[in-house]
Amino acid sequence: MKVILMQKIERLGEPGQQVDVADGYARNFLLPKNLAVVATPGRMRSLAQLTAQARNREDRSKQEAVVLAERLAAVQITLARRATEEIPAEAPAAPAPAAEVAPAEGAPPAAPAPVAPRLFGSVTSHDLSEALAAQGLTVDKKKIQLPEPIKTLGVHKVPVRLHADVLAELTVTVEREA
Repeated sequence: MKVILMQKIERLGEPGQQVDVADGYARNFLLPKNLAVVATPGRMRSLAQLTAQARNREDRSKQEAVVLAERLAAVQITLARRATEEIPAEAPAAPAPAAEVAPAEGAPPAAPAPVAPRLFGSVTSHDLSEALAAQGLTVDKKKIQLPEPIKTLGVHKVPVRLHADVLAELTVTVEREA
């Protein structure tokens, strides 16, 4: 099916471009979401007007995303969660296997690396979306690009894709619940 794209679609094309796609993809995805229109002779003649409308919509959504990104940069989200107890640095290390090289005589034993306390659960993009809504900012959880849920205490930087060209960074602090 030949369609005219109304918005930029990754790996497909730019607004105003005529592309040939599978019928099901057009009927079930592109057309219901107003990402494209069926390429008819009349629409082909008015392609310039359709392209201008699509660019105006795209520019408006980008401007809104930039404004929201500026607001997100100033936002600090603090979440309280239950977590494991911290492991002290003096905790005895597990015995080293015999195959490893022994430390030189008189050298102090290697201190174990400090272990960050882990959460009893995790902080997900849904939790972050709700925390932003509580502060008056509406961000869809699908736009929060959390590669995997946060499972440790501390400060975390989370990218938020607000628009194809706008990426904001959200600062999330996860603290121990009192």
